[in-house]
Amino acid sequence: MTNMFKIQPLIAQSAIAGIANRKFCQQMIDLGAGMVTLGGFPADRLNFEASLKMEERGRMECIPPVNESRFSEWLIQNLLLYKRMKNQRTAVNLRIVNSDQITEKWLKSLDGKIDFLELNAHCRQKEVLQIGGGESLLKDLKKLNHLLTNISKSLQKTKIGIKIRGCSVGDKDALIEILEKHQVNYIHIDSMLKGKNIADIQLLQSYCSSTDIPVIGNNSVRCIEDVKKMLKIGAIAVSVARPLIKYPNFIAELIQQLDG
Repeated sequence: MTNMFKIQPLIAQSAIAGIANRKFCQQMIDLGAGMVTLGGFPADRLNFEASLKMEERGRMECIPPVNESRFSEWLIQNLLLYKRMKNQRTAVNLRIVNSDQITEKWLKSLDGKIDFLELNAHCRQKEVLQIGGGESLLKDLKKLNHLLTNISKSLQKTKIGIKIRGCSVGDKDALIEILEKHQVNYIHIDSMLKGKNIADIQLLQSYCSSTDIPVIGNNSVRCIEDVKKMLKIGAIAVSVARPLIKYPNFIAELIQQLDG
């Protein structure tokens, strides 16, 4: 499989629910991030309703309008970013569990306007799990395969990536087979080590050595040494999320230290 995935610098900003909006991600672009990811956003009726329930219990969510006449305007105002460097990339993280008219509206509107659509197989919120979305997709590979088939048919110019929670994968080899079949351009892996405040480097390495699909490492990145560990075992980039909420300049510092 030929894969032209390349970002520069090698530090990315991961999706952060309720936080990674246009203003936040544009700031990350301006600070030099090699890739930024907006969202995640609900992109079907079931996920839209789940997001409303999450907001009701106090969780921050990025919820777009469902009215089609307002959606295009909302898209331009909220999702289109201005790159500062040639190899910077933009992605939008979407929660999809059952492709419907809302999904088609998203795909049609985004195609060619962003570099990557990142399918969310990562969210672990109860409302999303109850509808079979988020990390539940990692144990229902038939549904995941069906979603990727539908998404691939709808996108002509925008490539597909996927965000997964590594410790929730049921059958890694079967998952990789499906992702390779659909020519997914990258696997963004939250390598959370259950019960620990460190990343599972061995888990991350197992993906890097099992597929030619580029792997972005994620979780527990607190210093440049954490970045270097992930790059050393084969990740093509490393993403940061939560630390950026309180200290956005952290991403610029990592980039400077990596290049230094």
